[in-house]
Amino acid sequence: MSWTQTHRRWQALQEIEALANAGCTDLPWNTEYAEIFGDREALADVLRYRVRLTRDTQLDSHLAEAVLEEQRRRLEARQAAVLTMLRRFDAGDASYAQVVREQTVLPGPVTAA
Repeated sequence: MSWTQTHRRWQALQEIEALANAGCTDLPWNTEYAEIFGDREALADVLRYRVRLTRDTQLDSHLAEAVLEEQRRRLEARQAAVLTMLRRFDAGDASYAQVVREQTVLPGPVTAA
C-alpha cells in the first residue's frame, strides 16, 4: 500500500469515526469508501480491527486494577459511537438488507420448485 493509499484510508477512518461521534448510527458508504475498502464488510472489519488494536495497546495488564478499569471505561466511552455503528451493521439493518436483495434478485417470473 502506497503512502497516498494509506493516507486516504486513514482519513476515511477518521471521517467515519467523526460521523459516528456526531450521531450517525449507519455505517456510511460512498464511492470513495468503495475504492478504499472494497465493500461494507471490509470497512466494518477495519473498524473492528482498530477497536481491538486500540484496546490491546492501551489496556496494559501490568497496570494497577483501578487504573486499568478507569482506562477501560475511557476507551469504551471513546469507542461507543463506532461500536454502535458496528452493532447496527452486524444486526443487518432491514433497509440495507432490502436494498441488497433488490440488487441481487434477477428480473423474471418466480417459479415454484
